[in-house]
Amino acid sequence: MQGIYAYLLFVSPVFAIYQNHNRCFGTGDCMITTAYQGGGFNDEYHRWLVECSDGEAMTGIFDVYKSFMGIAQVWCYFMFPLKPPATGIYPFYPLCNVRNLTMKDEFYCYDKRFPMDTVDTFTTAIWAPDSADPIIPKLMKCCKTPTPYHLDYNRCQWKYTHDKTGEHYDGFWVVKCNSDFAMTGIGSAVNPWDSTVRFVWIQCCPVVTVATPSAELQLYSQNLTPNDW
Repeated sequence: MQGIYAYLLFVSPVFAIYQNHNRCFGTGDCMITTAYQGGGFNDEYHRWLVECSDGEAMTGIFDVYKSFMGIAQVWCYFMFPLKPPATGIYPFYPLCNVRNLTMKDEFYCYDKRFPMDTVDTFTTAIWAPDSADPIIPKLMKCCKTPTPYHLDYNRCQWKYTHDKTGEHYDGFWVVKCNSDFAMTGIGSAVNPWDSTVRFVWIQCCPVVTVATPSAELQLYSQNLTPNDW
């Protein structure tokens, strides 16, 4: 019994910390708070502190009061129901790459210099070296869409973090992709009023299904019995 109590004492605060930073709903939406979630892994092989879960894509960014000098929260959405589940085993997506958000030519997941590696890739995570509230992301993880999904680059959109006068949308979830659109880039620029770097837009591209996967890949369509688990 002492071992069980010790386990519960360890798990309870860890679970509470996770719940404080990750809030998910039955609609397939998850909001991740980035406060003090700096550091940790920043490669394509390990899970980052601010990263969407299996079958999810990042679809929006949010800031509270810093006018997008950083990113306070991200919105993830369950986008790929036909993807075979990873059953909690990382990586959730086998093909990913890391983009450097401090370099203008890496604001997007797609890179024309490496088309085969970056086509059909979408944002799943952001990383910052320092813990702050909010964090200031320096890296972005992009992963390739699972079969049978692709991105329609002919209908991509840009969602800006500010209005026509340059005032940022603090405290509102307006910087968010439309339904069935995944985030594929984050851009920053120098603010002309105070010369500080701020995040000014996200790119969103529609996710489309181009073919029906084979029956063995459609786990959710199989008539499984208890003996199959």
